[in-house]
Amino acid sequence: MAEQETCVHSDVAVARQPIVDEHLAVMGYELLYRKSVLAHHADVVDEVGATAQVLSASMFELGMENLVGCNKAFVNFPRSYLLSANGIPTSRENLVVEVLETAGFDANLLAALRRWKSAGCLLALDDFVFESKLTPFVELADYVKLDILSLGHGGFHKQVEALRGFEVKLIAEKVETWEDYQFCRLLGVEYFQGYFFEKPELMTAKSSRVNSMTLLRLMSSLLDTTNLDVDDIEQIVSQDAGLVHKLLRYLNSPMTGLMVSVDSVRLAIMLIGVEKLKALTNLLLMSEMIGEQHALLEQIIIRAKHAELMAIYRSYDNQDKYFLAGMLSMMDVCTGMPLEEVLGELPLPNEFINAIVHRVGRVGETLDLVDRYSNQRSIESGQDLDDLQGTYLAALKWSDEFLTQI
Repeated sequence: MAEQETCVHSDVAVARQPIVDEHLAVMGYELLYRKSVLAHHADVVDEVGATAQVLSASMFELGMENLVGCNKAFVNFPRSYLLSANGIPTSRENLVVEVLETAGFDANLLAALRRWKSAGCLLALDDFVFESKLTPFVELADYVKLDILSLGHGGFHKQVEALRGFEVKLIAEKVETWEDYQFCRLLGVEYFQGYFFEKPELMTAKSSRVNSMTLLRLMSSLLDTTNLDVDDIEQIVSQDAGLVHKLLRYLNSPMTGLMVSVDSVRLAIMLIGVEKLKALTNLLLMSEMIGEQHALLEQIIIRAKHAELMAIYRSYDNQDKYFLAGMLSMMDVCTGMPLEEVLGELPLPNEFINAIVHRVGRVGETLDLVDRYSNQRSIESGQDLDDLQGTYLAALKWSDEFLTQI
């Protein structure tokens, strides 16, 4: 399926703020989410999406090597991202995972952090306030960031003393005055971050757009390990120039360590490998699935799976067509363009387009039934209603599992 936005570009932005040592030499940068190139503050609506967008922009557009060089990249990770089965980024060499103070320090989070640690990630506890029950988390961490602005000098001093017995490096953040800096140095703090040194610097680049439908189809294929087919994956990737651009950009980055020329999509897929491709697709999906967009994507995959399950239940031929038809039937909502116009620009058979737009033939009739059921419109046949009810529940279950995996 060729995509509507394959040649469209947008601007992406990430802010970076240096973290320095006592000699004011940069040891790393905290990479901060910015909604647009005009934004001066984070303005986070969705924490998972914000983290994914920072990582995506850093890896595919701006280049991690351009943002931090050989230094560390500190990135905020919310609880739900840390608990995600496929959340661990593909590039971990210089990444420091900042665990937010709102992460909920329980057994589930500890188990997840141990998994991230064993995968090679460095961990930092952000805006941390030590309590004895949090000892296992401190023992796992590489860095602890203490907010001197909120703690005050007295509270900051107490935190430093409480953490002296642990093998962690301390970072004083929100350092805004010379007095704060000297106070932290006298306490033996190793690293510093704040407006006293530098305000966040905005980094911008052009970003190639990838259609969400492409990512959903690709992830669905990658998760189906029993029927994994490189030809199918190549076909999906090849039909979206934006996705091809991002994957080639990733392969060309120093983080991969590859010194080869890539002259085909198939070779790019083989070099990246299925597991890394799954992680990259997951990252791009999470960067797209924010707020209303997340709800829309969920609605789309439910409709697509519902149509497919109806075809399977009724033993129709070419059952995979029904999933694609279900996805394409909502392209007007995704693009804001008339459905017939959107589909007319795709390399689809006229018969298939007519089935989706005019609801003719078996595919069209199935789509019409699924549409009527989801919008609570009247369905004359009792048998149709029974079939729709059973397959709808199965489609909901499948979509929940699918979204959990990504």
